[in-house]
Order: sequence, then C-alpha cells, then structure tokens
Amino acid sequence: MSAAASREVLEARIVHQRRALAEALGDLGERARAEIDPRRWVRERPAAWLAGALVIGFLVGVRR
Repeated sequence: MSAAASREVLEARIVHQRRALAEALGDLGERARAEIDPRRWVRERPAAWLAGALVIGFLVGVRR
C-alpha cells in the first residue's frame, strides 16, 4: 500500500469518525434536553404536581 493510499484511507476514517461523533453528540444533546424538560415531569405525574400546587397555594393563602 502506498503512502498516498494509506493517507486517503486514514482521511476517510477521520471523516467517518467525525460524522459519527457529531451524530452521537447530537443524540446526547437531545437526551439531555429531554431529561431536564419540566414539561415532561408534569406530563408524567400530573396529579402530584397538581397536589403540590394546591398545597403551596394553601400555605401561601394561610399566611396572609
């Protein structure tokens, strides 16, 4: 294998790995945003959030 062919193979691998890394980072970013999205938390447990809001509202109202 000549040096030029070897270099081309390495460059092709680098390009492929960069694309794979960019895709993996994109997926990781989406996953991170989904994990910290408060809308998802409320959708998963709406009764708990409603109860919490009622308790906080009651406590704030009683203090006045």
